Amino acid sequence: MRFLHTADLHLGKIFHEHSLIEDQRFMLDQLIENLADLSYRALIIAGDVYDRSIPSPDGVDLFGSFLGKLKARRPDLAVLILSGNHDSSSRLGFGKELFAELGIHFSTDPAKADKPVMVRDGNTRDSCAFFLLPYMNPGSLCSELTGPAEEGGKTAEPIRSQARLAEEAAARLEKGREEALAVGVKHTVLAAHLFARGGVESESERVFLGGAEQVDTKHFGGFDYLALGHLHQRQKAGERAWYSGSPLPYSFNEASPEQEKCFLSVELKEDNSLTVEPLPVRPLRRLRKLRGSFNYFYRESAGDPEISKAEKDYIEIHLTDQGLVENPLPLLRQRFPWILSIRQEAALSRLREGVPREEGAAGAVRERRTTVEDFEDFLTGIYGAPDNEKIALFRELLEEAERGEAET
Repeated sequence: MRFLHTADLHLGKIFHEHSLIEDQRFMLDQLIENLADLSYRALIIAGDVYDRSIPSPDGVDLFGSFLGKLKARRPDLAVLILSGNHDSSSRLGFGKELFAELGIHFSTDPAKADKPVMVRDGNTRDSCAFFLLPYMNPGSLCSELTGPAEEGGKTAEPIRSQARLAEEAAARLEKGREEALAVGVKHTVLAAHLFARGGVESESERVFLGGAEQVDTKHFGGFDYLALGHLHQRQKAGERAWYSGSPLPYSFNEASPEQEKCFLSVELKEDNSLTVEPLPVRPLRRLRKLRGSFNYFYRESAGDPEISKAEKDYIEIHLTDQGLVENPLPLLRQRFPWILSIRQEAALSRLREGVPREEGAAGAVRERRTTVEDFEDFLTGIYGAPDNEKIALFRELLEEAERGEAET
């Protein structure tokens, strides 16, 4: 059984005020080309199809176009998609019954994750049961009933924490896995969108506070392969568990060669051995971080071949000038049309140390704000003024999260 594993497409993402739709289209075309290999029986997209719960029209159009082109090329391919924490489960799951007839399976309800999609190998006719566990929002699963309430039994209660949700989901999935094996299924695979304990985060993820919401992948140890989504760096998360990582870098901290983006080609063999091979993704434009003075990039670097190579890439420049340079972005964009970000840490550091404004500071730099102060600013931006009741509730939830982190 051979299949491709990817996740965290984040279609429609705006990166430093620039739409990445064309970059994502270029990436998805490569995914289709890889899947032209008829030995692949399935594609897993392990969550975060879109970048926002209300996706952009461009992102929706791109995903629809991708599915249409893929199915035209590979009508026999099983396409397995689950919702992530960035997705709206109800929006992503619209029309899923109709799509299932076309071999495109959407999983958006954790309570139904124990019902697998069966896929047959084209050569041996052995079957594989693919279980699809979408991101579990608090309350998306309830504890099992222990008996009638009138007889002293407990009623089902919504489960809030990721750790308890994972335990409940694992028990249900293990039951479904055993049922699949009992009817002669050769392999079982679980795709899930979650934060595995010990996983390495990237700057571009929406992460939880500390480690309170991390999940131990040992809960799902019975499966032949665990295809994970959520963390954007490709990494192993257990004996048979992998994050494919996002197929494109979504922060400049992911610009290093060590974080080469890829799809994962997975093969489960007759003897139950496992092969996982990265298939590199060629970006439309690379991300680069450059460092130097403003004058160097503006006037002096014309003969530098390394800098010339970067002119067609997305760039973040870290200026080393001791004084703040006023409005450097439009000036440097004359040479670097795809420059997206300029950082002036050296100058800002001097400002924090109390260097007077006349030495180049454009204004005072405020001290680091608290999480509650940031939330007050958010409320002001949305509603025009902070709401005392919302702030009080936020403080209560923040304290609860911090206590949970301390206990963990």
